[in-house]
Amino acid sequence: MRVFGRFLYALIMVGFFLLAFTYSRDLMQTKYLEDVFGASLTDTDSEYPEFYYFYTSIPNYHKTEPIIFIDQSGYQIRGYEVLIAEINNDNQLVLTEAVYMIIYSGTEDLSQVGGMYLADDTDTNTKVILIQRFKTLNIINGINDEGTVYLAKDSFFENEYTRLVLINKSSETLVDAPFTLSESDFTIKDFVQTFYDDNGYLPTIDDLDGLSGNNIFPNKPHVADDYVYIFYIGMGIYFTVLIFMTYIIFFRKRRHY
Repeated sequence: MRVFGRFLYALIMVGFFLLAFTYSRDLMQTKYLEDVFGASLTDTDSEYPEFYYFYTSIPNYHKTEPIIFIDQSGYQIRGYEVLIAEINNDNQLVLTEAVYMIIYSGTEDLSQVGGMYLADDTDTNTKVILIQRFKTLNIINGINDEGTVYLAKDSFFENEYTRLVLINKSSETLVDAPFTLSESDFTIKDFVQTFYDDNGYLPTIDDLDGLSGNNIFPNKPHVADDYVYIFYIGMGIYFTVLIFMTYIIFFRKRRHY
């Protein structure tokens, strides 16, 4: 019976460890997002463009200016050209063009947003863009069928889409705005391909002069190292409680035998 009790205690402590680990990590990430990312969304005095931390975190290359720009009814909708560059198993360069979509509002509650779709002039052809809230912030990303934020470039040219529509959860229209995209808006792929052909490697931050001159930039990964102390504090509390409980349950009793 005593062995079973100890086994059960170990299972409970493992469960609490997982809870403490997840909670501490999420708390650290939330604090980081609110302090760093939040300012980049709303601070007009920032040296960075709006939404800087979002589109620059996407591998591998991006532009600083959106190719879709909509401000309507308190909503800001942006689409950024991004390029994913990979070397496959056959040592060939594979370049994938995509669009990174953002929905933001400083005045409206984004929890009421129910969906977004592309449409032509008569609503004869439409294409749903799946959406997902970005963690704890008041911002939404467009996502593809795999749940990632890379919307295939070709999907924007399947039909003659001329409007972007945002609806609430009752299917009522929140935004119905015109937009235009053309092949000439996508320039990153040709530049990266030419750079790779000429130099034999993909451009990095060290090649920023050549990149920025073409309004192309490598990704800027999110780094939350300054907030890791929150995680350590949370786990420190867990291990302190674990040691204390283990002493009370398994060692302090023995003095009464």
